[in-house]
Amino acid sequence: MSKIYIILMHTKTIPAKLIKWVTHSNYSHVALSFEKECNTLYSFGRRNLHSIINSGFTIEKKKGPFFQTFNKTTCKIYEVEIEEEKYQRIKKIILEMQRHKERYKYDFIGLVLRYFKIPIRLKNHYVCSYFLANLLEESGVYTFAKKSYFVRPKDFENIAIGNEIYQGEYQKYK
Repeated sequence: MSKIYIILMHTKTIPAKLIKWVTHSNYSHVALSFEKECNTLYSFGRRNLHSIINSGFTIEKKKGPFFQTFNKTTCKIYEVEIEEEKYQRIKKIILEMQRHKERYKYDFIGLVLRYFKIPIRLKNHYVCSYFLANLLEESGVYTFAKKSYFVRPKDFENIAIGNEIYQGEYQKYK
């Protein structure tokens, strides 16, 4: 058995505050880590510290510029124990996305349309919650009761596959 970590976050950026306001949720973002310390996070979001225009597949470091700037980010972390085969599938998908990260874009259009329950799927376009829900589905770890492109960050609080191991400021976590 191996473990993955699902991190719900609120970065307190302007886009995050807008998402939080629209969704009425405590968290506006979700990411994945392979390490208990959650020093490296995989998700979909901004690639540039000062602009959301060039957004897509991201690998963020806890000690990197984003979290050093937005150092009051709050989070809730879930530890999920999974079979080694499923863990390796997730790693393989992430590695492939990392190799071709320029292909993967943030789904600004879908973000708006999904709010109005209009299903849309653009190839290689994701938002953070759709990315992670799809990743869990493709690897056989978990399938939500709704289509993965309708999953929101708050939906990860209600899945029964993980145990909450931390809640508080991200920078203060281990």
